Amino acid sequence: MKIFLAEHRGFCYGVGRAIGLARQCVGRKGRFATLGPIIHNPQMVEKLAAQGIGTIRDLSELDNGTVIIRSHGVGPEVYRQAAEQGLEVVDATCPDVKKAQQAAHELRQEGYQVVILGEKNHPEVASILAWTDNTAITVETVAEAEALGDIPRLGVVTQTTFPGPLYEAITAALKPKTADLKIRRTTCPATDLRQRAAAELAAKVEVMVVVGGKNSANTARLAEICRQAGSRVFHIETAAELTVNWFEGVQAAGITAGASTPDWVIEEVYHKMQEIDQNLDQGLAKLENGMIVKGKVVGVREDEVFVDIGYKAEGVIPLAELAFPAPAKAGDAVKEGDIIDVLVIEADTSEGAVKLSKTKADSIVAWDKLEQALADKQPVEAKVTEAVKGGLALAVFGVRGFVPASQVDTKFVEDLTAYAGQTLSVVPIEVDRTKQRAVLSRRVILEEERRQHEEEAFARLAPGQVVRGTVRRLATFGAFVDIGGVDGLVHISDLAWHRVKTPSEVVSVGDEVEVAVLKADRQTRKISLSLKAVQRDPWFDKVENLAEGAILQGTVTKISSFGAFVEIAKGIEGLVHISEVDDRRVAHVEDAVAVGQQVPVKILGIDKQNKRISLSIAQAKQEKDRAEYQPYLETESKGLGVTIGDKLGHLFKRED
Repeated sequence: MKIFLAEHRGFCYGVGRAIGLARQCVGRKGRFATLGPIIHNPQMVEKLAAQGIGTIRDLSELDNGTVIIRSHGVGPEVYRQAAEQGLEVVDATCPDVKKAQQAAHELRQEGYQVVILGEKNHPEVASILAWTDNTAITVETVAEAEALGDIPRLGVVTQTTFPGPLYEAITAALKPKTADLKIRRTTCPATDLRQRAAAELAAKVEVMVVVGGKNSANTARLAEICRQAGSRVFHIETAAELTVNWFEGVQAAGITAGASTPDWVIEEVYHKMQEIDQNLDQGLAKLENGMIVKGKVVGVREDEVFVDIGYKAEGVIPLAELAFPAPAKAGDAVKEGDIIDVLVIEADTSEGAVKLSKTKADSIVAWDKLEQALADKQPVEAKVTEAVKGGLALAVFGVRGFVPASQVDTKFVEDLTAYAGQTLSVVPIEVDRTKQRAVLSRRVILEEERRQHEEEAFARLAPGQVVRGTVRRLATFGAFVDIGGVDGLVHISDLAWHRVKTPSEVVSVGDEVEVAVLKADRQTRKISLSLKAVQRDPWFDKVENLAEGAILQGTVTKISSFGAFVEIAKGIEGLVHISEVDDRRVAHVEDAVAVGQQVPVKILGIDKQNKRISLSIAQAKQEKDRAEYQPYLETESKGLGVTIGDKLGHLFKRED
């Protein structure tokens, strides 16, 4: 395996200067200490502590002596407080950070609203913010920049390690928001060189080892840049974290390091990788405590497992070191023939066997896999061990993970105990190896699946299409129907042909229904459905028994300026035009009829195409009157030459 070092790596000028200034304090009279870790590298901080350079959190911890300002810098209030306490100050602030602080202060003095491009919780950003009297706005993403309102005068400064492409994108988003934009790009040139060198090397090798503090922002950014370049990436602090299986079958590997990583740490990593390469070539002829190797299970007892690791002696895994969660017996976790990763706890024992741990190997490998899954936003399989307060505990790659209740589903789940024992597909949303903390989400996957289903649905759905679905939820205004992974709404007015007070009158949750698509709006992500559109309108069935000329009894349901609506059968209404309300001319319909009044009507016409029925109260009354007088008129016509009809017929004629 060839091992390459990035051309630009490790200590930058500012960090090297800070370490040098701190070491110059050794031998001074009185106490001396750095205010906070001088750099983001715990190994270097420990080494300085061994030389007598301690760390304090607050100036109140230092009664007298010398305070060393760390490379990330501090605000003006710290200098004032140090002077009041009579402390001597050794200012190890990175010169580039000083420039950023000064630029922010000047922009503030000139009346600009200062925007700092950087990480909100980073100590360097906090120091720059302090030089604006804490009035600056910190922006970390393009979305945050876009969310800002209009700002008349806007001044921009950057965290020294802020990535160039993100800087360009955010400043582009800020330009439309102001008429007066002043940009002071305070990015450290060494940062660009280090990131560019890491990307170039990562594109040429299979594995990149990024060395630096886990809490170092610039080191974490280097790791992300290497991943984007296409390499497998492992972020470590020390050589002790290197594992053999990372390099199995690897032809080329690279090393880069963050700005806070000392050369001696990089050298240790380089030599350990060379040693691993030699061991791989020799078939792992040499074992060391802490190594991770692959082995084949060759024996399974109730409380221990024997593993062939290609060594002179077999390895033994006790039950307690076999799996998480701990199995009742060894056979529940592994079987003969399984190939597993194990960590060497003790290579040479008096018993002759090699003591191994599968759980510790699983843990190291698990955090590698989880970090990679987080970077790639890839789902992983995990088994729920129990429902706990606030969410679900689960086993993922042999370590404990946690899914908050809000991330279990897209909707609130009241009883989480139903998930116990289930295997879920989840995606990491927070992974902290040092704190052994893995937070995962099932909701992210479900939302993505839903988005994909929606895209497929909007691509295939068209108005008038009839589809099958399942009623998932009822609301006061309608029913939500799942039509293949996406919900559509059947409005209450489209549930039935008759008037519906509540959706539960027509459907229940779980019902399988056929619905027609009324509208599928891709922009608003809304789908409108209709249940009644796939059913025959009962109006047509009811009017089959009605005939023009028939006289019926009806009820006035509504009065308008042009007539009265009369219900002649349940759900069937017709219109009595104002001219047909009475024999005489009426100015207002309500002068002749009232809502709720029972009236006789004659069917004048049935328009099935437009679902309209024309009625007449006046003609119905005339028909009724004729029917009553007809027998009498016939009798009189036989006894008299002149009939009553001749004399009174005008009473039955309508006024024009």
